[in-house]
Amino acid sequence: MANSTDPISEIAELDLDDPENYTTHRAEQWVRWSPNEADTHATDETGDYRRFVDASCDLTMRGGTTSGVIYPLAVCSLARRYVFRSVGGASAGAIAASATAAAEYGRFAEQPDTVPEGSVRPGFAGLAGLIRWMVSGTGAQRWRLVQLFQPNTALSRIYRVLVALMQSPQTTGRNRLTCVVAALLTAVSRIAGVVLTLLFLGWLTAPFAMAMAAPPAGWNDARPLVAGLAAVAAVAAAGWLLRVAAGWFRLGSLVLAVPLAAGVLTLLLRGTIAGGPANAAGWMAATAAVVTCWLVTTLAVGAAFAVIYGRACRPVLAEAERFRFGIVPGATPYRPTPVDRLAGVPASTGVPPLATWLADRLDELAGLDGERALTFGDLWRGPDAGRDGERDPAVLRNLATHSGDRVINLALMTTDLSAGRPFRLPLAAWDGVGDRWQFCPDCLDGIVGERVIRQMSTEGTANDRCPRHPERVLHWLPDPWDMPVVLAVRMSLSLPGLICPVPLHRLGRVHWFSDGGITSNFPIHFFDALLPRWPTFGLNLHSVAGKVDAVDEVFLPPQSSAEPAPPWSAVGAGAADFAGRILNTFLGWRDTMQSALPGFRGRIAHVRQGDGEGGTNLFMPPELIAELALRGYRAGEQLKVRFSIAGTDGEAPGFTQTDRYRWLRMRLALREYREISLQAAARAPLYRERATKYPIPEALAGWFADAAGGWPRQEPHGPAIEKTFDGLGELADSHLSEPFDGTAPVNPVLRLTPPE
Repeated sequence: MANSTDPISEIAELDLDDPENYTTHRAEQWVRWSPNEADTHATDETGDYRRFVDASCDLTMRGGTTSGVIYPLAVCSLARRYVFRSVGGASAGAIAASATAAAEYGRFAEQPDTVPEGSVRPGFAGLAGLIRWMVSGTGAQRWRLVQLFQPNTALSRIYRVLVALMQSPQTTGRNRLTCVVAALLTAVSRIAGVVLTLLFLGWLTAPFAMAMAAPPAGWNDARPLVAGLAAVAAVAAAGWLLRVAAGWFRLGSLVLAVPLAAGVLTLLLRGTIAGGPANAAGWMAATAAVVTCWLVTTLAVGAAFAVIYGRACRPVLAEAERFRFGIVPGATPYRPTPVDRLAGVPASTGVPPLATWLADRLDELAGLDGERALTFGDLWRGPDAGRDGERDPAVLRNLATHSGDRVINLALMTTDLSAGRPFRLPLAAWDGVGDRWQFCPDCLDGIVGERVIRQMSTEGTANDRCPRHPERVLHWLPDPWDMPVVLAVRMSLSLPGLICPVPLHRLGRVHWFSDGGITSNFPIHFFDALLPRWPTFGLNLHSVAGKVDAVDEVFLPPQSSAEPAPPWSAVGAGAADFAGRILNTFLGWRDTMQSALPGFRGRIAHVRQGDGEGGTNLFMPPELIAELALRGYRAGEQLKVRFSIAGTDGEAPGFTQTDRYRWLRMRLALREYREISLQAAARAPLYRERATKYPIPEALAGWFADAAGGWPRQEPHGPAIEKTFDGLGELADSHLSEPFDGTAPVNPVLRLTPPE
C-alpha cells in the first residue's frame, strides 16, 4: 500500500500548512496583474513583466472521485514557486481546481490566530490543512472521506448495500459478506425481511438436516457408477460456485461454505459413529445429496433474494427522475442509524454533506466570511478589487468574454445529458438574444446548500414554471460573474448513479448536468494557445495492477524529440475488465491522444495508483490517503524542478525547460502559420472574389454588428481581407516557403472546433 513508513508524519514534516511558505511575492504589484494587463507592460517594464511570466503557471487536473486526495499537496508544492493564473478540471479535478483558485484568492489574506476544528486557514496553508484533517482522525473520524457522501434518506437502503460491498478486514476491519447480508436483510420491508431471514436460516440448516435425515448407510443400495458421477458433479459445481464467490468476497466466501462444511461434518459423524456401516456407494450418494442440497438451497435463496430485491428496486429504477438520478444529493444531511452501522456505514462525526462542506471550505480558503459564497466574479476581479461597492457591468461583461483579463481564471467541465454535449463552466453570459438559463429552488434543494440557493435567488424570477414543480416559478440563473463557484463544482462532480446530476432549465425544459468526466475527464486543452505565455501543467492519474513501486509512483515524460511510448494497459481476463477498457477508451481517447502531443506531454505528471487506491474506494484509511497525497506532492516537485531550475536535463546554464517548452511551441506554431500561408497562396482565387464581389444575403445578418440597411450588401472589410491574403501569400513565397529543418515527432492537426 504505502511507500512511506509513516506518511502522516512525513506530511507534517513538510510544513506545508505554514502560510509564510506562499508569500514570496506579497509586496510585488505585478502579482495581481491579469495576463492581458501584464502584456501591456511587456515593453515599458520588462523586468516586472518577465518576473510575472516566470512566476506564473496554469494547471488542469483529471477527474477520479476519491483520487482527488492526490492533488492538494501537489498544488501546495507548485504554489511555493508559482502563482496560478488559470486552473481547471473535471469531476474530482473540479473540486481540486476550485480549491486551488480559492486558495490563490486567499494567498495573502489575513491569517486568524486559531482555526476551529474542521475549518482551514486562508490560502494554500488551508489546502494542506484539508489533507491534515482527512488523515488526523481516530475511530469513526478515520472515515471522514466517506462521511462526505451522505445519501438521500429514501435511498439509504441502496446506499447501505454499496457501503457493505466496500468493506474489507484489511481496511475497515469488517467482513464484507456479513455486512452485505446485513444490508440486504434490512433493505426491504419487514415482511420481506422476515421471509428472507427464514430463507437464510433454512439455507444455513438444510445441509445439516439432510445429513441427519439420510446418513451414508441409508444410501447403500445406490448404484456405484451413478453415485460416483453424482458426487463428482456436485463437488465440481460447489467448487466453481465457491471460486466465483471468492472473487467477490475473498476470505468472506468461507462464510458461504459454512452450511456445506456443517453438513459434511455431520455426514462424517453419522457415517462413522452413529449411522451404521456404509459402503462406497452409500458414501458417494450421501455426499452428492448433501452437496446438492447446499447447491440447490444456495441457488434458490439467491434467486429468492433476486426476485424480492428486484421488486423492491423496481420503483426506484422506474422513477429514478423523482430521486434525481442519484443516491447522494450533495447537500442533504443524513445521520446513520444502528442498522446502517451493521452494514458498515461509519457513525456520524459531524461531517457535513459534500456540497455543504465544499462551499464552507472554499470560502475559508479564499479568506471570506461565509455570508456570501465565493463567485467567479470574485476570482476574476481578484482579492484587491474587494467584494463591496458598485461594480461596473461593462467590466464584468468584458471579464466574462475575455479570460485574459481575469486575475484568477477558473474553468470546469460539465456534461449536459439533455443536450448531449459538454459545457465549460461558468456558462456564457446571456447576451439578450438567446434563451437564458433558469433554475428552480426546489430542484436544487439538497443539491447545494440553502445559503447558496438564497444567494442565487436575488436574480429575480422568470414567468415560467418548473416542469418538475408546477407550483414553483423559475428564477433566472445568475450571470456568470455572480455564479457561486460551488454550484459549478457540483455540476461537474456528478458521478453517474452515485451523485445526483444538477437540473437547470431553459425554454421550459429540464437540462440535467452530469459529470464533466463523461465528455472530458482530463481537459488538458483548457487555457492552451498557439503561443502560450507559460506552461499549463497537468496532473494525470494512471491505474496499474497490484502495488505501486516507489520509483514508479510518478512519471513525467521527457520534453525531447523521441516519439512517445504508445499507451498500453492490460485488458484483463474477465468480461467486466473488457467492458471497463471499452468505457475508458470511449470516454478518454481524445484526452489520451492530446496528452501525447509535443508541447503537451512534457508538462503532464502522471501519478500512478495501485489496486484499492483512489477511484470509487470511499474507505481509504488515513495512511493510504496520506501516501496518495505525498505522491501528488512529489509530482508537483518534479514539475517545479523541471520548469524552474536552470541547467536541468541537458539545458545550457541559465536556461530552464520552460525555455525548451517555448521553443517547442514556437516551432509547432510556425508550422501551422506556414500551412495557413501556403493554403492562402494556393486558394486565394477561391476567396479573394468573395471579399469584394459576393453579395451577402440577409440570412447572414447576424455576422454584423449593424444589421440595419439594405440587403444584399458587400463585404465591408473587403480591402483588409485582400491585403491579408496578399500578406499570407508573401510569407508563403519568402520566409515560410521552405519547411523548417526537421519535423515534430507528432504533428497536431489544427482545426476549427465548436466552443464548449
